[in-house]
Amino acid sequence: MGRQKNPLILTIDDEEQIRNSFRLFLEDHDFDVVEAKNGREGLDVFRRRKPDLVLCDLRMPEMNGLEVLQTIKAESPDTPIVVVSGTGIIGDAIEAIRRGAWNYLLKPIQDMSVLLHAINQELERARLIIENRAYQEHLEEEVTRRTAALQKAINELNDSHFKLRKSEETYRSIFENLQDVYIEFVSHDVILEISSSISQISSFKREELLGTKIESLFPRHEERDKLFQQLDQKDHIRDFEIHLRDKNNQEIPCSLNASYQGGERQNADKVCATLRDITERKQAEAHIEYLAYYDPLTELPNRRLLLNRLEQNISRARRYGHYGAMLFLDLDRFKNINDSLGHLIGDNLLKQVAERLTADMRAEDTASRLGGDEFVFLLSDLGKDSGTAAVAAQHKAEMIKDRLTAPFVVQENVLHITPSIGVAMFPSASDANETGSDILRYADTAMYQAKDDGRDTIRFFLPSMQTAADYRLALEKELRHAIERNELSLYFQPQVDYHGNILGAEALIRWIHPTKGFISPDVFIPIAEASGLILSIGEWVLRTACQHLKKWNHQGLGLTHLAINVSPRQFRQPEFVDQVESILKETGADPTMVCFEITEGLVIDNIVDTINKMQGLKKLGLQLSIDDFGTGYSSLTYLKKMPLDILKIDQSFVRDIETDANDAAIVATIIAMAEHLYLKVIAEGVETRSELDFLKQNGCAIFQGYLFSKPLPDLQFIELLQKGISPTDS
Repeated sequence: MGRQKNPLILTIDDEEQIRNSFRLFLEDHDFDVVEAKNGREGLDVFRRRKPDLVLCDLRMPEMNGLEVLQTIKAESPDTPIVVVSGTGIIGDAIEAIRRGAWNYLLKPIQDMSVLLHAINQELERARLIIENRAYQEHLEEEVTRRTAALQKAINELNDSHFKLRKSEETYRSIFENLQDVYIEFVSHDVILEISSSISQISSFKREELLGTKIESLFPRHEERDKLFQQLDQKDHIRDFEIHLRDKNNQEIPCSLNASYQGGERQNADKVCATLRDITERKQAEAHIEYLAYYDPLTELPNRRLLLNRLEQNISRARRYGHYGAMLFLDLDRFKNINDSLGHLIGDNLLKQVAERLTADMRAEDTASRLGGDEFVFLLSDLGKDSGTAAVAAQHKAEMIKDRLTAPFVVQENVLHITPSIGVAMFPSASDANETGSDILRYADTAMYQAKDDGRDTIRFFLPSMQTAADYRLALEKELRHAIERNELSLYFQPQVDYHGNILGAEALIRWIHPTKGFISPDVFIPIAEASGLILSIGEWVLRTACQHLKKWNHQGLGLTHLAINVSPRQFRQPEFVDQVESILKETGADPTMVCFEITEGLVIDNIVDTINKMQGLKKLGLQLSIDDFGTGYSSLTYLKKMPLDILKIDQSFVRDIETDANDAAIVATIIAMAEHLYLKVIAEGVETRSELDFLKQNGCAIFQGYLFSKPLPDLQFIELLQKGISPTDS
């Protein structure tokens, strides 16, 4: 056998350096290369040498690349053209594709493997197109030839018995040696004849199908209806795709060529057809489709599929009022690894990066490779609050950064990389026409800002979001160390009777930051809830409060109870009751003096689990209180089922009882309901004597608020316990 001919590549570029670099690279990969320095010369070389593929610049003297594309497409539509241009204008790329470009690459090309991949991909695509056309032409010729032979044989049957016998022999010979399946059937009815070759496709024997309904072989009624509709319109059809059901009840894609016997519908109802299995062709088409939307190296979605999904996300975000984010990642100094260790190591590293990006990825999110060492992570539905969404995006970016910073091992090489990450939030409140390309550009801009700021960092496109996300993230990081640095402390606000006698207290957490000073619980508690830090903080609060309670009892300070707030996330821990029991034993605190305050919203969330945990806590001897009662949706039925001791009226109702008749009525109703259920009532937020008098007149006996005392640190609270609150103080 002779040596296989190398593919011939025509390079059209007005820069000699570019042409030389392409020629040297491609010749090293067994390609023959011819060159032209402008469009006019390129067309001349194209017509003389008839290359297998053309690499063409857009901006050239005498004749620009778009004219070259249009001319080559008109003269030789099957010749693949790859535009390699320095212009990054999206309009140029779109126009180039419209005029005949098969692919579009930006120069300078840093990674020549991208060029090699594009050339091989387009040559393969051209080969498949040519083979498919040849196959179609061959199929039509074969069907025409065989149909003519069969028709001739049928006509000869009418001449004489001798001719009939000879025709049968000819017909049977053709029939039995067909590679394709020959089939005759009555329109919408039974199979009259079918060749034995059907067994090669379906495992059915010919005898099993003769006389059966056509739908037993072609199960999809919509395909059958379309087949007969087209036959009625045209009398014959070519390459009609239809699914055949085999003996194992599996569907096989097939191509059908069919016509009515005699060629016209009015002459006969019998349809003559040939059938071919096109499974391999469909697989090839699916592969081509895959290459159009996925990166072949990492198997991640490519730019085209990413932008498609991004547009859908922007539309959905606008419709439902939530936010999403795009994270644009560039691997810092990846080129050094490629240059020093080779592209094979670099490619394997990119595959591992893709694996780490997709680990634990939500189904609604998308990780994509744009090319080279650039990746994008698309986050969907981050909530309806822009600040919360920005923090969630920052969390994900930090997680990705930490994950990619861990060492990679590629062919015994331990590699270290860092990502620069740009984050763009969407949709914009100020730009209703914002597109996916805009968001991608914003994230790209932020990524380059991250590189300018020293690499291995995260930057938001909008400075306001960056500032807010950085502040909350910094606060979260500092909150993680607040316990060990003794920055957290408990303050205590007394709960008193009408005469100012201190009956109990509520433990309230405070954070005194060494540089930021007092940080409100309204600021850091939501961060603790969102990050999970509330579990360790809640455990610290419980242990510290019990230690104080034990100390006060030892000092002989009389309290009936100490109220401790429990977060929903803390309460939902499966081992929460066991944890409480362990802390009580460890501190020696009297459980009958501990009162857990839980929110009303927690009560109605999984009522069965709530009641089970409450009963477990009651067995330990604890008191239970519903905090901020009246702000949620508690049912009286639920309250009757729960082992509660106290209802705590929310301060928002107490604040307006003097001016708002509705709030006054609500407070009176809560007090009456609690009395009916044999529950104590505590009114919080009491700040005036008139509020106190109204509450007392309606039957409330325990009060908490600034009228009596603000929350106090331990020593000041002990001093208040010792001297008491006089009636004149309140």
